[in-house]
Amino acid sequence: MLRNKFLIGEMGRVQSLLADDGIRSISFKGPVLAYTVYRDGRYRWTRDIDLMVHPDAFSRATRLLTRDEYRSFWDLERSALDRFGAYLKQQNTLVRGNAFAIDLHASLTPIVHASGAEFEDLWGRSVQQTVEGTRVRTLRPRDRLLMLCQQAIKNRWNRLKYTCDIAECLWATEDLDWRALWDEAQRTSQSRLLLTNLCIAREIFQTPLPDFLRTEIEQNRRVQKIGTWGTNKLQSGLDSVGVRFSERVWLYWTIQDTVSHSVHYAGYSVVRNLWEQLQNARSALRGS
Repeated sequence: MLRNKFLIGEMGRVQSLLADDGIRSISFKGPVLAYTVYRDGRYRWTRDIDLMVHPDAFSRATRLLTRDEYRSFWDLERSALDRFGAYLKQQNTLVRGNAFAIDLHASLTPIVHASGAEFEDLWGRSVQQTVEGTRVRTLRPRDRLLMLCQQAIKNRWNRLKYTCDIAECLWATEDLDWRALWDEAQRTSQSRLLLTNLCIAREIFQTPLPDFLRTEIEQNRRVQKIGTWGTNKLQSGLDSVGVRFSERVWLYWTIQDTVSHSVHYAGYSVVRNLWEQLQNARSALRGS
Protein backbone atom coordinates (compact mmCIF):
# COMPACT_ATOMS: atom_id res chain seq x y z
CA MET A 1 0.00 0.00 0.00
CA LEU A 2 2.83 2.43 0.84
CA ARG A 3 4.42 1.70 -2.52
CA ASN A 4 1.20 2.52 -4.37
CA LYS A 5 0.87 5.78 -2.41
CA PHE A 6 4.41 6.71 -3.35
CA LEU A 7 3.82 5.87 -7.03
CA ILE A 8 0.62 7.95 -7.10
CA GLY A 9 2.53 10.91 -5.69
CA GLU A 10 5.34 10.47 -8.22
CA MET A 11 2.80 10.11 -11.03
CA GLY A 12 1.22 13.44 -10.10
CA ARG A 13 4.64 15.10 -9.90
CA VAL A 14 5.70 13.77 -13.31
CA GLN A 15 2.41 14.78 -14.94
CA SER A 16 2.90 18.30 -13.57
CA LEU A 17 6.49 18.32 -14.82
CA LEU A 18 5.37 17.32 -18.31
CA ALA A 19 2.49 19.83 -18.27
CA ASP A 20 4.89 22.66 -17.39
CA ASP A 21 6.68 21.88 -20.65
CA GLY A 22 3.42 21.77 -22.61
CA ILE A 23 3.19 17.96 -22.77
CA ARG A 24 -0.22 16.42 -22.09
CA SER A 25 -0.21 13.02 -20.40
CA ILE A 26 -2.79 10.46 -19.30
CA SER A 27 -2.13 7.97 -16.50
CA PHE A 28 -3.47 4.43 -16.73
CA LYS A 29 -2.97 0.96 -15.26
CA GLY A 30 -0.75 0.48 -12.21
CA PRO A 31 -1.50 2.42 -9.02
CA VAL A 32 -4.38 4.30 -10.67
CA LEU A 33 -6.33 1.04 -10.90
CA ALA A 34 -5.58 0.25 -7.26
CA TYR A 35 -7.40 3.38 -6.09
CA THR A 36 -9.98 4.07 -8.81
CA VAL A 37 -11.13 0.51 -9.53
CA TYR A 38 -10.18 -1.59 -6.51
CA ARG A 39 -10.86 1.41 -4.23
CA ASP A 40 -8.00 0.42 -1.92
CA GLY A 41 -4.25 0.49 -2.58
CA ARG A 42 -3.75 -2.77 -0.69
CA TYR A 43 -5.58 -4.91 -3.23
CA ARG A 44 -3.48 -4.37 -6.35
CA TRP A 45 0.31 -4.32 -6.09
CA THR A 46 2.19 -2.66 -8.92
CA ARG A 47 5.80 -2.08 -9.90
CA ASP A 48 5.73 0.97 -12.15
CA ILE A 49 3.89 3.98 -13.53
CA ASP A 50 2.21 4.01 -16.95
CA LEU A 51 1.81 7.34 -18.75
CA MET A 52 0.59 8.00 -22.28
CA VAL A 53 1.58 11.12 -24.25
CA HIS A 54 0.82 12.27 -27.77
CA PRO A 55 3.07 10.44 -30.28
CA ASP A 56 4.51 13.79 -31.43
CA ALA A 57 5.61 14.55 -27.84
CA PHE A 58 7.07 11.11 -27.12
CA SER A 59 10.74 11.95 -27.78
CA ARG A 60 10.48 15.31 -26.01
CA ALA A 61 8.89 13.69 -22.95
CA THR A 62 11.67 11.08 -22.88
CA ARG A 63 14.36 13.78 -22.94
CA LEU A 64 12.61 15.78 -20.23
CA LEU A 65 12.41 12.77 -17.92
CA THR A 66 16.06 11.87 -18.48
CA ARG A 67 16.93 15.40 -17.31
CA ASP A 68 14.83 14.64 -14.24
CA GLU A 69 17.24 11.83 -13.25
CA TYR A 70 15.40 9.05 -15.03
CA ARG A 71 17.49 6.73 -17.19
CA SER A 72 16.14 5.39 -20.46
CA PHE A 73 16.14 1.59 -20.65
CA TRP A 74 16.38 1.85 -24.45
CA ASP A 75 19.44 3.68 -25.71
CA LEU A 76 17.36 6.00 -27.87
CA GLU A 77 20.13 8.50 -28.50
CA ARG A 78 22.65 6.10 -30.03
CA SER A 79 21.10 2.85 -31.20
CA ALA A 80 18.88 2.80 -34.29
CA LEU A 81 17.82 -0.75 -33.36
CA ASP A 82 16.61 0.39 -29.94
CA ARG A 83 14.84 3.40 -31.41
CA PHE A 84 13.04 1.09 -33.82
CA GLY A 85 12.14 -1.22 -30.92
CA ALA A 86 10.58 1.69 -29.05
CA TYR A 87 8.58 2.53 -32.19
CA LEU A 88 7.26 -1.03 -32.47
CA LYS A 89 6.37 -1.14 -28.80
CA GLN A 90 5.15 2.48 -28.78
CA GLN A 91 6.78 2.53 -25.37
CA ASN A 92 9.98 3.43 -23.58
CA THR A 93 10.87 2.35 -20.06
CA LEU A 94 12.62 4.90 -17.88
CA VAL A 95 14.08 3.84 -14.55
CA ARG A 96 15.08 5.85 -11.50
CA GLY A 97 17.56 4.04 -9.30
CA ASN A 98 16.55 0.44 -8.70
CA ALA A 99 13.22 1.21 -7.07
CA PHE A 100 10.67 1.85 -9.83
CA ALA A 101 10.16 2.79 -13.46
CA ILE A 102 7.93 4.82 -15.74
CA ASP A 103 6.56 3.12 -18.85
CA LEU A 104 6.09 6.04 -21.22
CA HIS A 105 3.65 5.22 -24.02
CA ALA A 106 2.85 6.84 -27.36
CA SER A 107 -0.17 4.51 -27.64
CA LEU A 108 -2.16 2.28 -25.30
CA THR A 109 -0.93 -0.76 -27.25
CA PRO A 110 2.08 -1.73 -29.40
CA ILE A 111 1.79 -0.71 -33.04
CA VAL A 112 1.17 -4.35 -34.01
CA HIS A 113 -2.37 -3.89 -32.62
CA ALA A 114 -4.13 -1.53 -35.02
CA SER A 115 -7.40 -1.06 -33.12
CA GLY A 116 -8.09 1.47 -30.39
CA ALA A 117 -8.78 5.16 -29.86
CA GLU A 118 -6.35 7.94 -30.77
CA PHE A 119 -4.69 10.13 -28.13
CA GLU A 120 -6.78 13.22 -28.94
CA ASP A 121 -10.03 11.31 -28.43
CA LEU A 122 -8.79 9.80 -25.18
CA TRP A 123 -7.54 13.18 -23.95
CA GLY A 124 -10.83 14.86 -24.78
CA ARG A 125 -12.69 12.35 -22.61
CA SER A 126 -10.08 12.03 -19.86
CA VAL A 127 -10.83 13.18 -16.32
CA GLN A 128 -8.87 14.71 -13.48
CA GLN A 129 -9.16 12.97 -10.13
CA THR A 130 -7.73 13.46 -6.69
CA VAL A 131 -6.17 10.18 -5.60
CA GLU A 132 -4.56 9.97 -2.17
CA GLY A 133 -4.26 13.75 -2.16
CA THR A 134 -2.64 13.92 -5.62
CA ARG A 135 -4.28 15.31 -8.76
CA VAL A 136 -3.87 12.95 -11.71
CA ARG A 137 -5.40 12.84 -15.18
CA THR A 138 -6.67 9.43 -16.16
CA LEU A 139 -8.93 7.61 -18.59
CA ARG A 140 -12.69 7.82 -18.59
CA PRO A 141 -14.27 4.55 -17.33
CA ARG A 142 -15.29 3.16 -20.73
CA ASP A 143 -11.86 3.95 -22.22
CA ARG A 144 -10.27 2.35 -19.17
CA LEU A 145 -12.30 -0.81 -19.69
CA LEU A 146 -11.32 -1.06 -23.37
CA MET A 147 -7.70 -0.47 -22.40
CA LEU A 148 -7.88 -3.36 -19.94
CA CYS A 149 -9.32 -5.57 -22.69
CA GLN A 150 -6.36 -4.65 -24.89
CA GLN A 151 -3.93 -5.52 -22.08
CA ALA A 152 -5.56 -8.92 -21.62
CA ILE A 153 -5.26 -9.90 -25.28
CA LYS A 154 -1.77 -8.41 -25.62
CA ASN A 155 -0.63 -10.76 -22.85
CA ARG A 156 -2.79 -13.66 -24.08
CA TRP A 157 -4.49 -13.96 -20.67
CA ASN A 158 -1.24 -15.26 -19.19
CA ARG A 159 -2.34 -14.08 -15.74
CA LEU A 160 -5.69 -14.01 -14.01
CA LYS A 161 -5.07 -10.39 -12.94
CA TYR A 162 -6.07 -9.05 -16.37
CA THR A 163 -9.53 -10.55 -16.12
CA CYS A 164 -9.70 -9.52 -12.44
CA ASP A 165 -9.06 -5.93 -13.51
CA ILE A 166 -11.90 -6.10 -16.03
CA ALA A 167 -14.32 -7.64 -13.54
CA GLU A 168 -13.44 -5.08 -10.86
CA CYS A 169 -13.80 -2.28 -13.39
CA LEU A 170 -17.31 -3.46 -14.23
CA TRP A 171 -18.30 -3.75 -10.56
CA ALA A 172 -16.78 -0.38 -9.65
CA THR A 173 -18.43 1.60 -12.47
CA GLU A 174 -22.02 1.81 -11.30
CA ASP A 175 -23.12 4.32 -13.95
CA LEU A 176 -21.40 2.63 -16.91
CA ASP A 177 -23.17 3.52 -20.16
CA TRP A 178 -23.17 0.12 -21.86
CA ARG A 179 -24.55 1.44 -25.14
CA ALA A 180 -21.86 4.13 -25.33
CA LEU A 181 -19.23 1.50 -24.52
CA TRP A 182 -20.49 -0.77 -27.30
CA ASP A 183 -20.67 2.11 -29.77
CA GLU A 184 -17.08 3.12 -28.95
CA ALA A 185 -15.88 -0.48 -29.31
CA GLN A 186 -17.46 -0.70 -32.74
CA ARG A 187 -16.16 2.72 -33.84
CA THR A 188 -12.57 1.84 -32.88
CA SER A 189 -12.70 -1.77 -34.19
CA GLN A 190 -12.59 -3.30 -30.72
CA SER A 191 -15.99 -4.98 -30.64
CA ARG A 192 -14.71 -8.56 -30.85
CA LEU A 193 -12.04 -7.73 -28.30
CA LEU A 194 -14.63 -6.34 -25.87
CA LEU A 195 -17.09 -9.21 -26.31
CA THR A 196 -14.39 -11.85 -25.79
CA ASN A 197 -13.16 -10.30 -22.56
CA LEU A 198 -16.71 -9.84 -21.26
CA CYS A 199 -17.38 -13.48 -22.13
CA ILE A 200 -14.35 -14.63 -20.11
CA ALA A 201 -15.14 -12.34 -17.16
CA ARG A 202 -18.70 -13.68 -17.05
CA GLU A 203 -17.53 -17.31 -17.14
CA ILE A 204 -14.91 -16.89 -14.40
CA PHE A 205 -16.39 -14.18 -12.15
CA GLN A 206 -20.08 -14.24 -13.12
CA THR A 207 -20.01 -10.52 -13.93
CA PRO A 208 -23.49 -9.30 -14.92
CA LEU A 209 -23.95 -8.11 -18.50
CA PRO A 210 -26.86 -6.35 -20.21
CA ASP A 211 -29.09 -8.51 -22.36
CA PHE A 212 -28.02 -6.99 -25.68
CA LEU A 213 -24.34 -7.77 -25.04
CA ARG A 214 -25.12 -11.32 -23.96
CA THR A 215 -26.99 -11.71 -27.24
CA GLU A 216 -24.01 -10.30 -29.19
CA ILE A 217 -21.73 -12.85 -27.52
CA GLU A 218 -24.09 -15.76 -28.19
CA GLN A 219 -24.41 -14.83 -31.86
CA ASN A 220 -20.68 -14.44 -32.51
CA ARG A 221 -19.01 -17.82 -33.01
CA ARG A 222 -15.50 -16.37 -33.10
CA VAL A 223 -16.02 -14.61 -29.79
CA GLN A 224 -17.35 -17.81 -28.23
CA LYS A 225 -14.42 -19.83 -29.55
CA ILE A 226 -11.76 -17.39 -28.30
CA GLY A 227 -13.66 -16.93 -25.04
CA THR A 228 -13.67 -20.67 -24.43
CA TRP A 229 -9.95 -20.85 -25.27
CA GLY A 230 -9.12 -18.00 -22.88
CA THR A 231 -11.30 -19.36 -20.08
CA ASN A 232 -9.79 -22.85 -20.36
CA LYS A 233 -6.31 -21.34 -20.42
CA LEU A 234 -6.87 -19.38 -17.23
CA GLN A 235 -8.53 -22.29 -15.44
CA SER A 236 -5.70 -24.64 -16.42
CA GLY A 237 -3.00 -22.21 -15.30
CA LEU A 238 -1.25 -22.38 -18.68
CA ASP A 239 0.98 -19.33 -19.17
CA SER A 240 1.97 -17.67 -22.44
CA VAL A 241 5.19 -19.66 -22.69
CA GLY A 242 3.11 -22.80 -23.08
CA VAL A 243 1.01 -21.41 -25.93
CA ARG A 244 1.89 -22.86 -29.34
CA PHE A 245 2.93 -20.47 -32.10
CA SER A 246 -0.01 -21.58 -34.23
CA GLU A 247 -2.39 -20.73 -31.39
CA ARG A 248 -0.93 -17.26 -31.05
CA VAL A 249 -1.29 -16.60 -34.77
CA TRP A 250 -4.88 -17.86 -34.71
CA LEU A 251 -5.72 -15.80 -31.61
CA TYR A 252 -4.39 -12.46 -32.81
CA TRP A 253 -5.72 -12.94 -36.34
CA THR A 254 -9.21 -13.94 -35.19
CA ILE A 255 -9.63 -11.26 -32.51
CA GLN A 256 -9.45 -8.47 -35.12
CA ASP A 257 -12.71 -6.89 -36.28
CA THR A 258 -11.66 -6.45 -39.90
CA VAL A 259 -9.46 -8.15 -42.51
CA SER A 260 -7.37 -4.98 -42.83
CA HIS A 261 -6.57 -5.09 -39.11
CA SER A 262 -5.63 -8.77 -39.41
CA VAL A 263 -3.28 -7.95 -42.29
CA HIS A 264 -1.83 -5.05 -40.27
CA TYR A 265 -1.14 -7.42 -37.39
CA ALA A 266 0.44 -10.04 -39.65
CA GLY A 267 2.74 -7.52 -41.33
CA TYR A 268 3.97 -5.91 -38.14
CA SER A 269 4.37 -9.34 -36.52
CA VAL A 270 6.87 -10.31 -39.21
CA VAL A 271 8.73 -7.02 -38.72
CA ARG A 272 8.79 -7.44 -34.96
CA ASN A 273 10.08 -11.02 -35.28
CA LEU A 274 12.94 -9.78 -37.47
CA TRP A 275 13.70 -7.05 -34.92
CA GLU A 276 13.83 -9.62 -32.11
CA GLN A 277 16.23 -11.78 -34.14
CA LEU A 278 18.51 -8.77 -34.72
CA GLN A 279 18.39 -7.99 -31.01
CA ASN A 280 19.37 -11.55 -30.13
CA ALA A 281 22.20 -11.47 -32.67
CA ARG A 282 23.48 -8.20 -31.20
CA SER A 283 23.37 -9.62 -27.67
CA ALA A 284 25.27 -12.73 -28.82
CA LEU A 285 27.96 -10.57 -30.46
CA ARG A 286 28.33 -8.43 -27.35
CA GLY A 287 28.61 -11.53 -25.18
CA SER A 288 31.26 -13.20 -27.33
